[in-house]
Amino acid sequence: MPGSEEFIQSAVHALEAGGLVVWVKRGAVALAIAALVVLYFYQFRGLSTSQGMDQAQIGRAIASGEGWRTKLVRPLAVGQLQAHGKDVAQSVWSDTYNAPLPPLIDAIALLPVKAHWKMTPRTVIYAGDKAIATMSILLFIGSVAILFFTARRLFDQRLALLACGLVLLCDAMWQYSLSGLPQMLLLLLFNTTVYLLVRALEAQHRDESPLKWLVAAGAGFGLLTLTHALTLWIFLGALIFVAFFFRPRGWSASILLAICAIAYVPWLIRTFVVCGNPGGVAIYSIFNGVGHSEWTWMRRLNFDAGTNILGAFRDKITAGLISQTAHLFEYFGLTVVALMFFASLLHPFKKTETAAIRWMILAMWGGAVLGMTIYGISDEQGVAANQLHLIFVPLMTCYGLAYLLVQWNRLALEIPFARVGFIALLYLLCALPMIFATPWLSPPKPFVRWPPYMPPLIGVLNDWMKPDEVTATDMPWAVAWYADRRSLWLPDTQRVFNDLGDYNTLGGPVHGLYLTSISGTDNKFRDIVKGEYRDWSALIQRTQVLEKFPLRWNTVALGLENECIFLSDHDREHPPTP
Repeated sequence: MPGSEEFIQSAVHALEAGGLVVWVKRGAVALAIAALVVLYFYQFRGLSTSQGMDQAQIGRAIASGEGWRTKLVRPLAVGQLQAHGKDVAQSVWSDTYNAPLPPLIDAIALLPVKAHWKMTPRTVIYAGDKAIATMSILLFIGSVAILFFTARRLFDQRLALLACGLVLLCDAMWQYSLSGLPQMLLLLLFNTTVYLLVRALEAQHRDESPLKWLVAAGAGFGLLTLTHALTLWIFLGALIFVAFFFRPRGWSASILLAICAIAYVPWLIRTFVVCGNPGGVAIYSIFNGVGHSEWTWMRRLNFDAGTNILGAFRDKITAGLISQTAHLFEYFGLTVVALMFFASLLHPFKKTETAAIRWMILAMWGGAVLGMTIYGISDEQGVAANQLHLIFVPLMTCYGLAYLLVQWNRLALEIPFARVGFIALLYLLCALPMIFATPWLSPPKPFVRWPPYMPPLIGVLNDWMKPDEVTATDMPWAVAWYADRRSLWLPDTQRVFNDLGDYNTLGGPVHGLYLTSISGTDNKFRDIVKGEYRDWSALIQRTQVLEKFPLRWNTVALGLENECIFLSDHDREHPPTP
């Protein structure tokens, strides 16, 4: 048939001429990314971190039109409100711990699944978990797209494509995408901000005004701080770089500082109005590792750091630097190429912008290291909320790859396909963690993250507890998220627990107590009887006489192997029929 022959000939010509081959390659890349998404969603077992769930339940409140309201109460937040003369019952349900932007992004992700917000016992993976993980994956892919445009300006298109491929094969990126933490949002904003700074450097190099690019970069840093306050340390490094590299000195840095302040200060004012401190209850996070963990501090009604606070901070900073150095390869996602960024600092790149940006990345990374050292990196299910090394991996991968390819070219090997083999080896090394994390090579895992989370059973509390009633628990973030009920972080003493309930401090009665493996089997015997849960040791070990406890009805139905216990003032499982 003449028509079909002409079609075939035109298609072959398009492939040979290069018009269609571009779309074929793009389609292959899209299929590869889709395959990775399917692979990791197949292994998805729900959100893995307390902060991810905490931000998610605030996001649901935003999507409901309630604003930045929370169902999680930290006893330390109660003490802070009381110290500043605030109405605890009203103010304690306004969040003063989390940055505002991650819950807002979670709210956008949760709106399409609004009909499935209520967790049911038959649901294994919560629909909200899937929605938030999907949003994080989209943010990750978007950040890789921005990385491509940045790398293409700094190097060339071929290296940009190769570097993006290496980043997509980084297992740590995908694990953080599924954790519920805001690292992928941070990555997108960070890559965008660096791109804007690259454009500013290019404008200055052409003797043009970089003002519009610096203003946009300042807004980018403002959004970063609204996503995670620890990025202020990254901003500090950027300010130092801009002050030295842009002319006139000080002017450009002032612009960055002013725009970032305009974006961030309103949130500080809002938090000050709510609780009397612009840093909110999150201000106490700096004492993580100073005498106690952050979780222990948050469970106390009043803060008392003790007398040897300077010595404790000195020891914490020393230990933090040693720990980060020892785990640097792990924090970089086990990506060999990214670590070669530090070797690239010795290479004289010909392009001015390329040579300058690496020093900016180093300055920002140094600020991040200092911030992480002061605040600490607390691991949770293999990820950490304060782990900021990860957002530097893509850009460092670009420089590391460029350096390795330059060194390879200097070898001047004339072996056929040697260069292709070298690049393939780099891909294999970077993909090894992903390969060993596949279901076929990794040990079998439960369908949910037990211990400590059993979402279908936690969700039962939505039926057992009324909206105005409060459940004290050692995992308040999970109760607030999966059960959608008010929760109080288990106070450090039973006296505080009784006072909060007796005086109706939280605006509602504390009629539930949910203890899980977090305070029980996940701890050693010494931690229970002499550690941070010692005042609750009798209940945790099931030896307390309940007739002398305010909540006498109990059940072990909300966990596996009797590792969880729920106490209440009456039988919630079998309410009396009217």
